[in-house]
This record gives sequence, C-alpha cells and structure tokens, in this order.
Amino acid sequence: MKKTVLILAILASFNANAWEACGTDTNGNTANCEYQIIDGTLTIRGVGNNGNIGSWSNDTGILAPWRGKNVENVVIENSIKDLGQMGFVYIKSQNPITIPNSITTIGYNAFFAADTSEIIIPDSVTDISSTAFNWSSIKKIDIPDSVKILGGFRGTNLVDVVVPDSVERIHDIAFSHCLNLQSLTIGENTQINQIFDFYDEERSENLENLKIYCTGDTAKCDANLEAAGYGELKSIKATTKQVNGVTYVYDNKGRLVTTSGKRKEKRIYTIDEANIVAGKVNSVKIRYR
Repeated sequence: MKKTVLILAILASFNANAWEACGTDTNGNTANCEYQIIDGTLTIRGVGNNGNIGSWSNDTGILAPWRGKNVENVVIENSIKDLGQMGFVYIKSQNPITIPNSITTIGYNAFFAADTSEIIIPDSVTDISSTAFNWSSIKKIDIPDSVKILGGFRGTNLVDVVVPDSVERIHDIAFSHCLNLQSLTIGENTQINQIFDFYDEERSENLENLKIYCTGDTAKCDANLEAAGYGELKSIKATTKQVNGVTYVYDNKGRLVTTSGKRKEKRIYTIDEANIVAGKVNSVKIRYR
C-alpha cells in the first residue's frame, strides 16, 4: 500500500512538472515551443532549430495556451528565436521579464497590456514593432544601441526614455497616451513623425510638461519636432556619457537628468563612476583661530 501511494505521488509530481507542447496557433501553424508552469512561474523553451512562440489571436480572441492560467512570473529561454504575435498579451509577472538574446525582433503586440513594471531588452534586438508593448504597465525601458527601428509604447507608464543614436526611425504614435512621460532623450538624425498623440484635452498639458533632450544639434531636433507637428516643443541641449553599460544624460547646465541601462559588471565603482553617481558636492571651509 505504501509503495502504491509513493508511486502515485511521484507520478503526480512528474505530471505537474511536465512540459506541454504549445500546440497549433490560430494561423494553423505549429508553435515550436514547450511550456510549463511551476509555482506560478511560466517557463517557455524552443523546440527544433527555430523555436517560436506562435501567433495567438483571431476573431474569437487571444488564445495562447498559458492564457488564463495562474502565472506570476515569466522565463523565456534562449532556445526561443521568435516571440511571435500576441504571445504574452495580458501576461502577469511580478519580476521584470527578460527577453533572451536569441531574439532580434519584438513583434506585433508581443507584450500588449502585459502587467509588469519592466521588460529587459537584450542588445541582439534591432527592431521593436509599432505595437510591441502597447498598454503594458511598464515604468522603465532601457533601449540598447543595437535597436534601429523603435516603437510600441502607447499607453504605458514610462517616465523617462533615452533613445540611443542608433535608432533610425521611431514608429508613429510610439509614445501616444504615455501620460506619465516626463522626458525623452533623442538624437538629431532619428526620424520621427507624430510619435505623440494625445486626446485634445490631454495634448496641451502633457506636451507642456514634457522635456525633450537633444544629444545633437538642437536646431535639427527642433526642426524634426516641428515637421512632426510638435512645434510647441523646444529641445534642450544634452550630452551623454557611457560608463560600464550605463548612459548618463546631462542637461545644458551639466546636471544629471536621467540614466538608461544597467551596469555590466557588479563591482565597486571606479573613480569615474563614483564622480558621476555622486554628482556635485557643496563644501565649505571652516577657519579656526
């Protein structure tokens, strides 16, 4: 009897931890991936030479196999080569979601309305689709220098965004309805066109409070903004400094206004880093008699 109970317990444990095939997506294609959910953590891995998550939306709704299940965190393994479309719609993750460095493109609505504060993008990504992160709850995004096409942050909770000079074009309405956005750092050669789009009653208030930092010629940045329909915005001259994977942005008075990126090495600060992080320190001299 005891042996039977033990065997059943082992089998139950095995079945609970077993990988499940992602199955056939809504386009009728087999998604080359497997997934499992253990203690609220969804882990997805690729199958075959081209692990892909598939496309999971049609007229009847969003049908990803993990949709509606108890998911609190998400792990995407490096064997996934393609995030597909709408695979992580409404997904919930208490921790930041890390996109593996096997990914080069973040596709259509990949993380639409994802409930997580941060999504970490690797420096393998070159293209972020126009709807990749729309209406997600992210508050922070670090855009690596590898990205050339940028978009898809409509309705997010982003506060400060630093667009690297590598970005050639920002999709239309990329930052539409980002009501918490306080600053956008951009270069003079990045193509923009209606990247902001607010309801009429929101436009004046949000653009009035938004600071545009230009890492190049402010006259060119201002001309780009005017051509895009935002003539009321005037850019502020900014300089940047990169140290150990972090970009530090300074305004025209030399004040540190925002940062982007994560330190590549967790170690004691160098003198250069310490001077940047500490900022200016006011000191006084005391004279004794």
